[in-house]
Amino acid sequence: MDRSLFTTLLTFTFALLLAYLLYTILSPFLGALVWAGAICVITLSLYEKLLTRCKGREIAAAALMTAAVVLAVIIPLVGLIVTVSREAALAYQYLENATADGSGLAVANLLTHPAVIPWLERIKPLTSSLNLDPDAMLLPAVKKGLATLLNYSTGILKNFFEFLFKLMLMVISLFFFYKDGAKFLKHFWRVVDIREGLKTTISDTIKRVLGAVMYGIVLTCLVQGALGGLGFKVAGLPSPILFGALMAICALIPVIGTALIWLPGALYLLMHGQTLHALLLIAWGVVAVSGIDNILRPLFISGIAKLHILIIILGVLGGILAFGITGVVAGPVILALVLVFFAESRQEPALQQGNDPS
Repeated sequence: MDRSLFTTLLTFTFALLLAYLLYTILSPFLGALVWAGAICVITLSLYEKLLTRCKGREIAAAALMTAAVVLAVIIPLVGLIVTVSREAALAYQYLENATADGSGLAVANLLTHPAVIPWLERIKPLTSSLNLDPDAMLLPAVKKGLATLLNYSTGILKNFFEFLFKLMLMVISLFFFYKDGAKFLKHFWRVVDIREGLKTTISDTIKRVLGAVMYGIVLTCLVQGALGGLGFKVAGLPSPILFGALMAICALIPVIGTALIWLPGALYLLMHGQTLHALLLIAWGVVAVSGIDNILRPLFISGIAKLHILIIILGVLGGILAFGITGVVAGPVILALVLVFFAESRQEPALQQGNDPS
């Protein structure tokens, strides 16, 4: 074997081994690092203004900016997690008690309601042919969904010290990203051998997509969840914070979205004779909760991401399935970078042809 080829293969293998070991070491903390990096990127302009006011003192500016993020984002988020955990526990206990004594939310009572029987008769041929029993399936599905949410949210509290450690790591990383991020990027681009135009395109794409995700999708979902929770509160339905949080999550789903939550709530009110509250909740859900998505999301995304909305949606949903909550920011960025390199590969032959001296 040619000695130069052997040396190249050995170097490449050693680089892959180092990359694998680096991933193994950092993988437990990737979520904290990704969120710290995302927050740093979308708030970098504010940090630069603060740095100017601090007369170039990087440590002071980074400390003040990190403290502002903690007060404005992290502390309210921790409070929301604790509140949702408590609401999920109460809702699950309420469902357990109601079904145990045969009152309240018992599915058998709902399925024998005069307003429901005609609809059941219409779908009975289908359920019979598929051997489906709505009475036996609906309640376990609802309880399983609540139990999953309960286990996920309370799991954070049970592993509080691990959660606290990762939270502290994110805050510390955010401080150093503010302070040394520009220097790190400068050294990084020196190592990566690509043309300057592509470097600029990659940096601009990451900033645009992160801005679109954080300000567009996430903020819109939070607004929809807050409006949905308010509707549940006014209508007198239980656990408005829990169902508001669920609506914020379901708002990521195209077409149906928040209707997965507020429509069953309205049907529940209708079955219990609260017709006015049910109609008002439906109107609120259609106009305010679901309708505001058509106003806010294009407003937040337009001119920021410069990507098709389908790419953003697929990136968010696929990212969540692949990486968990970190995928909210990682998924769209990965898809956007794939498109960037795809566009670069299409331009490269043209550039080579243009530089061909023949």
